[in-house]
Amino acid sequence: MIRYYMHLRNGIDELLDSEGVELVDLDAVRHNAMVAVRDILSSDLRTGVMDLRYRIDAETERGVIVYTLPFKQAFSIIPEAA
Repeated sequence: MIRYYMHLRNGIDELLDSEGVELVDLDAVRHNAMVAVRDILSSDLRTGVMDLRYRIDAETERGVIVYTLPFKQAFSIIPEAA
């Protein structure tokens, strides 16, 4: 298994994952990133402010970004009928 670090970034600020998580493949990386983003957004929703400027970069121990998930791609909005 490979250790991946899920760093939270927005182009200005970053919160680096110092522990990482061991995952079996890229599908597991994608799933882990999606769960993390949705967890963060659910917490934001409770406060009434959703900051969609952030993303999660999944990075290997060698510093190679293998997957990026912008927050705005982690959910769908179903608009009201006109």
